Amino acid sequence: MNERMARQPEDWLRLAETALHIGFWTWTVGDGRLNCSPGFFELVGVNPAGVQLDPTFIEQLVHPKDRLKVEDANELATDCRQADRRFRVIRPDGQLRHLRSQARSFFDREGSVTRVVAVAADVSDGQAIKSRNGNLTALLYNLAKLMDAAFWIADGEGRLIERFSVDEQIELMRKDGLGVSWRDIIHPDDLKRAPDNWRDAVAHNRSFRFDGRMLMSDGQYRALHAAGLPLAPELSTDPFWGGFAAAESHYVSPPTASSESGLQVLSAGQIRACRALLNWTAEILAAKASISLSTVRRLEGNEMSQGQGDSMRLVILAFREAGLKIWRGDDGRFCVTDTN
Repeated sequence: MNERMARQPEDWLRLAETALHIGFWTWTVGDGRLNCSPGFFELVGVNPAGVQLDPTFIEQLVHPKDRLKVEDANELATDCRQADRRFRVIRPDGQLRHLRSQARSFFDREGSVTRVVAVAADVSDGQAIKSRNGNLTALLYNLAKLMDAAFWIADGEGRLIERFSVDEQIELMRKDGLGVSWRDIIHPDDLKRAPDNWRDAVAHNRSFRFDGRMLMSDGQYRALHAAGLPLAPELSTDPFWGGFAAAESHYVSPPTASSESGLQVLSAGQIRACRALLNWTAEILAAKASISLSTVRRLEGNEMSQGQGDSMRLVILAFREAGLKIWRGDDGRFCVTDTN
C-alpha cells in the first residue's frame, strides 16, 4: 500500500470534521489514555502541543453548570451520561460554544468497559436558532394575551398549521389528530360566507378578511374579526397564510389617510352610490364585506342600529379595498372617487 492510499482515511476524516464541525475522542481503560482528533481540539479551542490530555482536563473547559460531578478520569469517561450529552464549553479565548456529544462503550467478555469512542458536534448555530424561535413564539403568545387575540398560520386550503392563542381549543384538537380547519370553529350561520372570502383572497393573493362568530374552548361562540396575508416569499418558502383573529375590530382595520379617517358612517344613499360605482349588487357587497345580505338591506334602508357599527366599518373597508376613495371635503360634504 503506497503512502497516498494509506493517508486517504485520515484525509476523509479531516474533511468530515471540517465540513460538519465535529471531532472525536477515544478513551482506553487499560492504559488510561485519551486520544482526540484535530477536529475535537478545534471544538474546544485547545492547542494540543504540550497539553497533558485526560477527561478531567477536558471537563474543566465545560461550563460549571454543565459539568459532571465526577473526579476520577476513568469514571468520568465511562459515565453513562456520556452516551448523549449536551453542554457548553468555555474556550481559552473566552468563546462560549454549545456542543453535543454522543459516546459508545465497548465491553470485554466479563462485561467491563474496555474502550469509549465519542463524537462531538458544535450545535451553537442550531441552539441560537432554537432560542430565537422560542423567543418569537413566546412573543406571539404574549401579544395574543395582551390583545385577546389568536395568531394563526394556514395553508391554501384553510387548514390550520399553527395557532398561538391563550385559548387552547385548537391546540387540543390538533393533538388529538383531528385535522383542524378554521371552518371547524366558525358558527354555522356565518360559515357560508367564509369559504368564498378565503378562495377569493387565495386566488388573487391578497388580504383575507372575515367577520363572524368563532368557537372558544369553553364551548361558547364569540364575535371575532379575522384578517390574514400570504407569507412573504422572501421570508418563508412555504405557500402559507398568516394572520390573527381579535375581538377588537380596530386591530384588523388598515390605516386611512387623515382626510378619510373621520368618515365612519355612510347614509343609505351613499352606500348605494358606492355600489353603483363598483357595479356591485347587494349580494356582492355582503360577500365582500363579510356581512349578511339582510344587514346590507338594513343599512340601505336607513335602519342603522347601535350594534351595527362594525358592519358599517366593514362596508366602508370593502369599498376602499375595491379602489374607492371615500372622504368628506372641507365643506363637510360626502366625496367618493374610483382610484382604479
